[in-house]
Amino acid sequence: MPGSRWYARPVTVRSRLALAVAAGLGAMLLYAGQFVLSRWSIQRSVTLWDLAALRFGAAGLLLLPVVLRHGLASAAGVGWGRSVMLTITAGGPYTLILFAGLSLAPAGHGAVIIPGATPVVSTLLVWWWFGERASPGRLAGLVLVATGLVLVSWPGLAGGVGERTWLGDLLFVVAGILWGFFTVLARRWQVDPLRATAMMWTLAAAAYLPVYLVVAGARLLAAPRGEVVFQAVYQGVGVAIVALALYSWAIRVLGASFASLFMPLVPVLGMLLAVPVLGEIPTPLQLVGVLAVSGGMALAAAGRPPGATAPMAGRG
Repeated sequence: MPGSRWYARPVTVRSRLALAVAAGLGAMLLYAGQFVLSRWSIQRSVTLWDLAALRFGAAGLLLLPVVLRHGLASAAGVGWGRSVMLTITAGGPYTLILFAGLSLAPAGHGAVIIPGATPVVSTLLVWWWFGERASPGRLAGLVLVATGLVLVSWPGLAGGVGERTWLGDLLFVVAGILWGFFTVLARRWQVDPLRATAMMWTLAAAAYLPVYLVVAGARLLAAPRGEVVFQAVYQGVGVAIVALALYSWAIRVLGASFASLFMPLVPVLGMLLAVPVLGEIPTPLQLVGVLAVSGGMALAAAGRPPGATAPMAGRG
């Protein structure tokens, strides 16, 4: 029937948009879950060094064919200098700092502080490197984010929780700073997300695994096999690859500005997941801080300049 085509297109478009929204939500759930599930394992049976080996090993092995297909000599077309910088800011060192923070501070802190610190740092760098002034709306959002970060970290700073929580929070801030650099570098260089991610994890695996296997590789043999397999799949496939694919597809379908509005969900989801899984109960002050960070991130994302793009996915 002639009318069937007229109806088919809107249904197809709506379905594609719905799937893109679901993909964005799925990516945020994977990103938020990494904070909770990483700390869960670190508290149980593996060290942060073991967890890093599982992430680097699984992701590096799976993505090595991408690097080889696009050329090892040119670092998959990304360039060796750029690949090393991206690996430092979002690959090996970033991941180790993240896991170190999770060994000292609650997972909910990491889920709030790292996503919150990132837009603050990236805005400063964009102003410094590109001369782009933030819009009033974005500045207001960043002020709200900074206020929320203080509220979330206040119990640790005041000594109301574990002795070294403040140190873990500080490490999360460092991780957020690194991710801010990564966000701006990815934008400045306009790197292909898949190739850059492949180079990041391949380099991380090549640099880290030989030392790890010699020094502490036997430790994983003593860990519960099911947990090792789960973390290898979750860290190396779920967070490092699948979340990237889901978020990149959401950006392609929905646009960078709209897709970036998913990011404020990470603090909320991370803090909520930490309650049943880890028994981390946030204080009323911290809940206000989470809402401030998420609201500020949404306001800052909505206040992007017209030419701005969302950061390359792959957080964690």
